[in-house]
Amino acid sequence: MKTNLITRITVCVLLVLLIFGCARPLRKYFYVLNYVPDKLESRRSETPYPVSIRLRPLSIEKAYARANIVYRVNPFQLDYYSNHLWAVRPVDMITDLIFSHLESIRLVETLVRRLDEQGAPDYELSGTILALEEYDSGDTWYAHLRISMVLTDFRTGRAVYSRIFDKTRIVEQQTQLAVVMALSQTMDFIASLLMRDLDDFLFEATRTNLESE
Repeated sequence: MKTNLITRITVCVLLVLLIFGCARPLRKYFYVLNYVPDKLESRRSETPYPVSIRLRPLSIEKAYARANIVYRVNPFQLDYYSNHLWAVRPVDMITDLIFSHLESIRLVETLVRRLDEQGAPDYELSGTILALEEYDSGDTWYAHLRISMVLTDFRTGRAVYSRIFDKTRIVEQQTQLAVVMALSQTMDFIASLLMRDLDDFLFEATRTNLESE
């Protein structure tokens, strides 16, 4: 009797080990935001503004700083996907996208990321990522992106422009890939608004400087 019990226990242990041994690890998926920058139609100046801008690395709210894509189902609770991840740190990814957007439209003559590249810049552009998430509301999913941007006169340290961009877009299909695509479209929309704002500011600032000379 005792031998039969030991045999049964041994068989059960072996079955458990076999099941866990055959189980495949959860596959991980990696994503990046990506879009083709808007060329800024109807810009105020046909040539780049004769100023230099340093894009400072953006900061990010701690809840969104990790590699896991964030999702939430209500305003008070958020969670993280274990197998759907950003391929690049979100703060680096969005900083790179804004720099590429500025570079592609040639808004200013000099665009740098480090202070030692071209000497002291005329302006410094900085920002904070306040939200980068999937929001699930019943049968509808949304892509939500919220970013605060500030342009500072580097010489005086005075903020000359600031705006909080907050955009939510419906996700057409309930997949994480569709969420990332919607976030990419949202990032394109926000960056395009930022470029237009900077174009307006720099046009007025350049005209004021010329009139004062």
